[in-house]
Amino acid sequence: MLLFIVVITVIAIGTKVIGCGIPARLLGYSKRDSLAIGFGMSPRGGEVAMIVALLGLNLSLIGQDIYASIVVMSILTTVITPIAFRNWLFKKEVAACRLE
Repeated sequence: MLLFIVVITVIAIGTKVIGCGIPARLLGYSKRDSLAIGFGMSPRGGEVAMIVALLGLNLSLIGQDIYASIVVMSILTTVITPIAFRNWLFKKEVAACRLE
């Protein structure tokens, strides 16, 4: 189950980065800003995924293990984003400000 959780979490984040980051880049945002926009959208949709998964669970379309994996994925995408912003995006900004 751990591998499944990792895979769906990576897919959830990757699709948001691609689906939101590429259009942002095409609209003229810098590469870094486009990645920030895409990565910032990662937590969005997790609640919808949990609702759909709950419906699937109630209709016996998915099992308890799949439902739990989707809930964990939703929590992970919500928690990972601010940590990544702090350690990746904003850390570089602070380092650049110190150099000036």
